[in-house]
Amino acid sequence: MKKILIYTLLLSYILSAENYRMTKPEAWKATSIKDAIAKLYGTSKTIDDPRVKVVLSRLAENGGSIPIRITTTIAAKSIAVFQNANVRALVTVFSVADNTIPDYNLRIKMSQTGHVTVVVEGRDGKLYSHTQEVDVSISGCGGGCGGASNSRPNKQAYRQYAPSRQVTQAYYTPKSTRPMPAPDMTTSNEGYNALSENTFKEVALSPLSTLSTDVDTASYANIRRYLFENKTLPHKDVVRIEEMLNYFDYHYAEPRTREPFAIHTRVGESLWNNETKLLQIGLQTKKPHIERLPASNLVFLLDVSGSMGRANKLPLLVKSLTLLVKELRRKDRVSIVVYAGSAGLVLDRARGDEKSKIINALKRLKAGGSTAGGRGINLAYEVAQEAFIEGGNNRIILATDGDFNVGPRSQKDLETLIEEKRKSGIYLTVLGFGMGNYKDNKAETLADKGNGNYAYIDTLLEAKKVLVTQMSGTLYTVAKDVKIQVEFNPAKVHSYRLIGYENRLLNDEDFKNDKIDAAEVGMGHSVTALYEIVMHSGYRTSKIDALKYQKSELVYSDELATVKIRYKHPEEHTSLEMQKSIHEDEYDIATRDYLFAQSVAGFGMLLKDSIHNKNLNYDKLIRQAKENKGRDEKGYRAEFIKMMEKAEILKGL
Repeated sequence: MKKILIYTLLLSYILSAENYRMTKPEAWKATSIKDAIAKLYGTSKTIDDPRVKVVLSRLAENGGSIPIRITTTIAAKSIAVFQNANVRALVTVFSVADNTIPDYNLRIKMSQTGHVTVVVEGRDGKLYSHTQEVDVSISGCGGGCGGASNSRPNKQAYRQYAPSRQVTQAYYTPKSTRPMPAPDMTTSNEGYNALSENTFKEVALSPLSTLSTDVDTASYANIRRYLFENKTLPHKDVVRIEEMLNYFDYHYAEPRTREPFAIHTRVGESLWNNETKLLQIGLQTKKPHIERLPASNLVFLLDVSGSMGRANKLPLLVKSLTLLVKELRRKDRVSIVVYAGSAGLVLDRARGDEKSKIINALKRLKAGGSTAGGRGINLAYEVAQEAFIEGGNNRIILATDGDFNVGPRSQKDLETLIEEKRKSGIYLTVLGFGMGNYKDNKAETLADKGNGNYAYIDTLLEAKKVLVTQMSGTLYTVAKDVKIQVEFNPAKVHSYRLIGYENRLLNDEDFKNDKIDAAEVGMGHSVTALYEIVMHSGYRTSKIDALKYQKSELVYSDELATVKIRYKHPEEHTSLEMQKSIHEDEYDIATRDYLFAQSVAGFGMLLKDSIHNKNLNYDKLIRQAKENKGRDEKGYRAEFIKMMEKAEILKGL
């Protein structure tokens, strides 16, 4: 695809063009000059006026940049620049101060012949314009045509190798001169799955609770972004309490046997309801020895479409993956596939110790074009399959804002594609970036269908947590299709409700069905689930009659419940099972960790405006979290307390 790149220098008289992004967002999406003018100014009718002076070279070398100077004696309110060789027609808008003579300088990098149109919005309410053609010669490649690939094209006829200038574009200028776009604080175009909060179930009627595990943490980081960047409380569908709980380490002991999990439980008083108790269930995998980890075959599948152009998207993505690259070993391999209007291979199987090659390939990426997500995913799986390492870690890392607006015919088609590809033994990790048009629902679904995990990256510190500190858990799977089933004892427990996991629930009969997909758990990861339970007592009445033909006495009447875990080893197709009985007076979770987990769940309940938070308030939550912060080497718990304090302030506004 041919491109134009606009380089904008810092100028006097300019108020930020981002104001127009906020007030006229549709203008920035228009693909033709006429439509863009109409959406920006309400009409496409302009007057060709010689007072709009555009000075530029009529001939440019392919890939080279040419200067443009814009001046006018018209009393102007704003000046907009458009072109017809890029996916998005509107380039930039200058707000002109009253009683000034505009004199602006731009640089345009062109790779095909096109037209540049300058429109002056006069203070008399009329639109004045001037259009000039720029003829592009075919010689030269400007910034370099070649991708950074370590390629063997004679063996890979199915691939389209991607010149860096062909697969990337948009608002990019040299670091020394470009102003970074302000983040888009609007969230009206973001996409989230609607979730209905779990309710209490009577044990006599529904003694089993069955769910898939979840080690995703995207919701927690997204909530933080709402509070600190957007400065607003998140919509309740943004909040997935299980992902908040699983963001933290509760210091569960590692397994001492060959089984992949150690099961930990504790029962205690509820923070928000003195008539209920809380059951915490924790699963812990073994912590890794990095030097013993198998070789990795990683394919970075990177969204470089126009929607990724902001500072908190592609630039942050590049910095984040650079952190990961610095941790790789010689035996690891990295390929880079990018997709925008088309998909292409930028880097093919670089060794993990070729860090400069990988990082330089990342740094050359720029954003622009529509989002051919389906073609990119297909190519990424082909590349990963060709580089497949037997017994190794074969994984695609998809980095995107989730805005798949071109590609497969529907979201369902995309899900089916991912489900089919996962049979190859290649896992899919999804990293979400950005705001404004962020599609959480799509990103989460892709990770679920691809036997992978999902994280949201809002800061470089979060990238370090996910890709460096927890690299083994993010990238190395120790168990797949991990399911939990809790059977409650009706003689002890009257009713229960699972806190969170609303989109992870399974049918009870699915627990032993090895054909039913469930989540994967990585090396060093832990999983936490909380149940609010109502203990059985003589004065409680059941909504159903006693069953005539069922056993009335229990053999193990002192047990509250039994928790069962089913899982498969990564290379196997048959599940194994482990279990543990739960007693009210036995526990192996430290008090501080247990009480801190309650604070996390309670915060989620307040954000979701839960009907179950009877006596819950921010003061109580913050106080309990501070008292039980405990060991906090990375500062995650301290940050959580600040998030609650911020939410309390926003709630009062």
